Amino acid sequence: MARKRRGKKEPGATEEVERTEPERAPLPDPTGLAHTLSPVDLPDPPTPLPHGLKWASQVIAVATIVLALLNAHALRSWSYQLTPNDWTAPIVTAAEAWYDTADRFGLNRPVEAMHAGWQGLKDIRFGGEAPPAETTQR
Repeated sequence: MARKRRGKKEPGATEEVERTEPERAPLPDPTGLAHTLSPVDLPDPPTPLPHGLKWASQVIAVATIVLALLNAHALRSWSYQLTPNDWTAPIVTAAEAWYDTADRFGLNRPVEAMHAGWQGLKDIRFGGEAPPAETTQR
């Protein structure tokens, strides 16, 4: 028969963790995490970063200008979808004038070329295949 040893009991989970937990590595800077170079704690950039709102405002302004210059057809199309009344009439007139101005400078050509290419791809048919009913002209 095996004898039970008395006097020393088995360690519990807390004692086991305390006994086996590795010692924590010292921080490279005694002041704490403020000056460590871990993957999440990056050093300050050499020059201050620009203000985020200023940067975002500049990006939005540039995008608006580019869309206004190269997207006149969409503005005109949008104005045609407005409910006709005294408020929308000047919007339609301005959109048509802007489309004509952009066309004079050739800014509508990229959109027209892309649209023509897309139509060409849609019109490609296999030998003897008839076009769908919605594309046939009456």
